[in-house]
Amino acid sequence: MKLGDKSALKGLKVLKFIVLILFSSWASANSCVVLLYHHFSDITSKSTSVSPKLFEQHLQYLQANDFEVLSLKTMLERLDGNSLPNKCVVLTADDAYQSIAENAYPLLQKYQMSMSVFVATDSIDHKYKAMMTWQKMRDIQGKTMAFYSHGTSHAHFLDLDKVQIQAQIQRAQNRLNQELGKIDKVFAYPYGEASLDILKQIKDMGYIAFGQYSGVVSPMSNKQSLPRFPMAASFAQMPSFKTKVNALAMPVKTKEINPIFTQNPPKLTLEFTQVPSQHQIINFNCFASGGVNVIWQGNKKVEVIAKKPLTSRRNKYNCTMPSGQKGRHYWHSIQWINPKITE
Repeated sequence: MKLGDKSALKGLKVLKFIVLILFSSWASANSCVVLLYHHFSDITSKSTSVSPKLFEQHLQYLQANDFEVLSLKTMLERLDGNSLPNKCVVLTADDAYQSIAENAYPLLQKYQMSMSVFVATDSIDHKYKAMMTWQKMRDIQGKTMAFYSHGTSHAHFLDLDKVQIQAQIQRAQNRLNQELGKIDKVFAYPYGEASLDILKQIKDMGYIAFGQYSGVVSPMSNKQSLPRFPMAASFAQMPSFKTKVNALAMPVKTKEINPIFTQNPPKLTLEFTQVPSQHQIINFNCFASGGVNVIWQGNKKVEVIAKKPLTSRRNKYNCTMPSGQKGRHYWHSIQWINPKITE
């Protein structure tokens, strides 16, 4: 090999090292995966359930692979301080089912991890058999278990007017405060549904809020529409679970998108904060029912549109891309909602 060839090879290695550093710093952005559960049972509907055995496998994996499982409150505080750990997970559950107390709580204590539960308060006041009681919530509330608002009646907010939404939120918060002590103003939308007007109303009322669409929380996230990965059925099996807890927030610019679409299929435009590598561009993938068309506009902007009109009330575009960290991908999603379709 000639001297010039050696110099060129050395320069190539240095360039490769620099690129890897850049990829790693981009991939280590301040972010956290929030997981959403409902039932912890072998006998409830598989579409909203994980078995206790599988849930323990989730906790074992998190422990064995050095994830920091933060409380929801701590995650939100560290998000503001731009100090989230590189392997960050938060556990949440909706609806305050008995199986949370009976099957999830003992496992959370065993592995010394915390969970936050969003409560639709009418179901507790009506003493539905499948739900926890206020006394049970008081018994387990603490370091392992925290409770927040899921409204009162679990109604579709898109079917309510502003006055009704405000009444739902205020009444639920009052009941939580009365029964469990003062509760932070954190909210989860029933069915994960909200319009831009509802997001603004929630913000004006001083709440941070979560949806039910997949994605990773980061400083670029809308604090009135924070993503959570649903955990149930095949989506909760270990291969899928591992992929999701290792996901990172895709570095795209914040853009206000109306989830109540008028054009069908709707178009999603993503603009990256940095220029992706050719490898990342080639391996950028998006998914929707019926498939999608992906159209790059230059090397920092991409358009995504489903190949067929969306036919469900709630629909998602999920996009992934290699991050530069081994075994970890960027993930970005949006939920599209057609309120004309009733459930």
